[in-house]
Amino acid sequence: MSPNAHLAHPDPELASLITKLGPSAPGTDDVLVLREQFGIASLLHQAEWEDCAPPASTYRVDEREVPIAAVGSREGSIRARCYIPVPGTHQRTVTAQGLFPLLVWYHGGGLVAGSIEDDDAYLRSICVDMQLVVVNVGYRLAPEHVFPTSFNDGYSGLKWAATHAHELNSSPRLGFLVGGTSAGAGLAASVALHARDDVFFAPGSGRHITGQLLQTPQLVHPEADLQRYAPELHSMVEQADAPFLTARKIRAFAQALRALPNDPRASPLLAPTHARLPRTFVQVFGLDPLRDEALLFARLLCDSGVEVRVVTYSGCPHTFNMIFPETHAAQKVDREFREGLRWLLTTSRSSGGSSNCLLG
Repeated sequence: MSPNAHLAHPDPELASLITKLGPSAPGTDDVLVLREQFGIASLLHQAEWEDCAPPASTYRVDEREVPIAAVGSREGSIRARCYIPVPGTHQRTVTAQGLFPLLVWYHGGGLVAGSIEDDDAYLRSICVDMQLVVVNVGYRLAPEHVFPTSFNDGYSGLKWAATHAHELNSSPRLGFLVGGTSAGAGLAASVALHARDDVFFAPGSGRHITGQLLQTPQLVHPEADLQRYAPELHSMVEQADAPFLTARKIRAFAQALRALPNDPRASPLLAPTHARLPRTFVQVFGLDPLRDEALLFARLLCDSGVEVRVVTYSGCPHTFNMIFPETHAAQKVDREFREGLRWLLTTSRSSGGSSNCLLG
């Protein structure tokens, strides 16, 4: 049994709502069907945050094309949607020059579903409330674009954001974060690992990544060699039939991606070292097949000297906050997401800081 099994005890409010949904859709390995199902949940998420959108006068949106010319991917371009606070419209404007920190964001969907539309309204809220520029990267999806396309697109988006930061009224020196949800959080972790060893992002370059925000991350391929971590990884079996995200879906996504299971670009959990990674904030849902790998990743970062904060949500299934945004638990997820961002930004502007691992 997982040492984290107590986190799977159902949240009473959510359990009642899930029961009212009725039987789950029949299981399938067809990722195009799974993509359609994901799109329905995404529409609920978009509608909730469109009703809470900040005034249009407080931010602007720039649509950009990011060229891709990476090995292993077809050449072309991807979309990046940039959300930029309007200087002087919020009390937390960072500098007299109207420059803001930078967050590069990757949507969820198992790397086979989703788009930059999924978190659009939510990121507008984050942009204004947190007073930071957000670059929402529209990476290409499997099965049409197999591994390593999503990674290459994500990394190209990261480099593009760093290179064009000034055009976006941003300064990475004020804070340069990567983040995402679910598979997008795994993508954020992968690009942060790669950037750590890239001289382009080296400390002193003005492009050094200062933090990562990982919400319910998928951090290891389901077919990877996990023998050395077996005592800590049980949720993929114990929560195989959890609501909204099942182990079968995860395997179907991985099959469509066609990644090398032990490649750190697909399994950042298996990187040879996690030292020198940026400060990290992680949100983990207790009734989620991905729960144990997220908690293990946080421990490995702590053991490597990385400053980490983890918040767990007992009895909460994957993506529940998209489907039931009105619940107390979902509101707590949003509130603590913003608190985690604030912690990363405040810490990134400080002159150092002591080692700190808070595992919830």
